[in-house]
Order: sequence, then structure tokens, then C-alpha cells
Amino acid sequence: MTKQILRITILITIWAGTALAMTPSIILDTDIESDFDDAGAVALLHALADNGEADILAMGVSATSPLCAPCLDAMNTYYGRPDIPIGVVKGKGAKQFPSPYNEPIVNEFPHDLKSADQAPDAAELYRKVLASQPDRSVVMVTVGFLTNMKNLLQTGADAYSPLDGTALVRQKVRAWGCVGGSLVSVMPEHNLAQDWAASVYSIDNWPTPVVFTPFEVGHKVLTGSGLRATSEDNPIRRAYEVSNGLKDHYSWDQTAVYYAVRYLDSPLKDMWDESTGGTLQRHDDGNWEWVASERDQTCLVEKMDPKAVSAIIDRLMAQPPRNR
Repeated sequence: MTKQILRITILITIWAGTALAMTPSIILDTDIESDFDDAGAVALLHALADNGEADILAMGVSATSPLCAPCLDAMNTYYGRPDIPIGVVKGKGAKQFPSPYNEPIVNEFPHDLKSADQAPDAAELYRKVLASQPDRSVVMVTVGFLTNMKNLLQTGADAYSPLDGTALVRQKVRAWGCVGGSLVSVMPEHNLAQDWAASVYSIDNWPTPVVFTPFEVGHKVLTGSGLRATSEDNPIRRAYEVSNGLKDHYSWDQTAVYYAVRYLDSPLKDMWDESTGGTLQRHDDGNWEWVASERDQTCLVEKMDPKAVSAIIDRLMAQPPRNR
């Protein structure tokens, strides 16, 4: 273990032992389809929850493939949390992408949710969950398309709350962590490009603080090979096995989850710097670029050696479940 990894591990241990009252309540929204860093993010979130560092309220699927939700349910079941409610996009959403791991996991691992048709609308589920939580207590993390975020903001009053979606988010959500965009305008970033209208609406209208994890941050954090040491009954291991042979892979989604749980309200800022006072600016060519703004938004910027970040996240991804 390098001195840098040891130092950050000691700091995290001290902070975790004194900040249980700050345990964030998380809603994770994922496309869990074409790329498999989503599977790594699910593993990471469950490991942090096993450690008493996060409370998982709900999950949602922003992709439209019917196998995504059952695949996610199988992963939650493996971690001993089969009852985490899962919502899906109802109606128009992003186009479907082929998934190397959805079908193998659905076919090979136990789960109760047999089809996306059995899952509720994600926006409605989020309203139900948010309405039951204390004010400004929930952290929403999106590691995929923003369809469900747009749909949530556009909901009206219902049996769960007399507030419309935007007002409900303003009242209940502490912050939104979003994997998307880039520090410089170089390419259309995948998550924000697939449902362009939803991305534009969500970023323009989100009423609470936002922390963006840009392409550049997760692109240098490589994780996944640590899953080789886990048992073959691990669906996360299986996702990496069928996708790239259990090699290291980019970790865009894991960095956002890690930040949301351990760093959002923490005095520890060793891993990333934070560029504040800006927003993602969209360009007609489909690019999104971080620019100065008066909006209450933040963008992560690389600070710690990405290899050190990779080692910490990879170890958590391979942590055995405690709730089975």
C-alpha cells in the first residue's frame, strides 16, 4: 500500500467513525446497460452501505431495455437487499443499446423482478420516496441518462405530496451528483447525449446544488481487476467477466458514487478539487463544457493520483457482502 493510499485510508476511517450522523440517504439512477461501470457503481454503493456509510432508499433505471431492471434486482439480491425499490422509464426514453451482461446476469442469478413491466415509473417512485424523507436529506446520483430526472421535475401533485416535482426536489434533496459532461468541449458525452432534451431540461431547471463528475475524472480511474478475487456467485464479477474478461475499466460512475457518499459533506478533500461557480454549457454540436456561472453547481477536478483513487475504489468493489 502506498503512503498516499494509507494516508487517505486513515483519514477516511477517522471520518467514518465520527460522522455516522451524516450518513447520506441515496437514490441511484443508472442506465446499467451498455457500459459496465454501472455494475461497479452498484457494488461500490452496497459496500459503503454495508460499512454503515450510506442508506440506499431506491434505485431507478434510465435505459429502456426490459432486462436492465431485472439485472439490477439480481445485483441488489446478491448484496442482501432484494427489497430496494426499482423504478423504470415509462414512455419515451433513450434508444436501447446492446448489453454484454444484462442477459447472463438475469439468466444466472436469483431475482424477483422478472421484467421492467413489473416495476413502477421511476418518477413516481422517487416522489413516493422523497415525500417520506426529512427535508434536504436525500442525495440523488445519476450515472446514466437524465430521463427520470426530467420526468421527476415535471410531475404534478399527487397522493404522496401536494408539491410539484421541482418544489418537492427543492424541499427534500440535499444535492444531485451527476456523471456527465466534460471540462472542455471535446466530444458529445454519452450520458447527456442520449436523451438530449432531458439533459437540457434537467440541468437548466434543477433547484438544488449539483456536483458533476466529468468525463476526464473517471476516465483515469481504472478498476475491476480486483473482482477476480471474488466468488463466482457475484453478479458484478460476472458483468466484468463477460464484458472485458475481468480487466480494469474506466470508472466514471464509481467516482460519482464515492464522492456522493464520502465527500459531499466531508472536510476531506484529498481526492478531488472542486470547481465551483459554474455550470455545464451545451453547444449545438452536442458537446457540454464546464464554464463560469452564478449557478450553485460544482465540477470535480482531478487531484489525487488516479492510481491511488483506483486502488481504494477497486477494494470496495470487491468487498464481500455483509447482508447475505
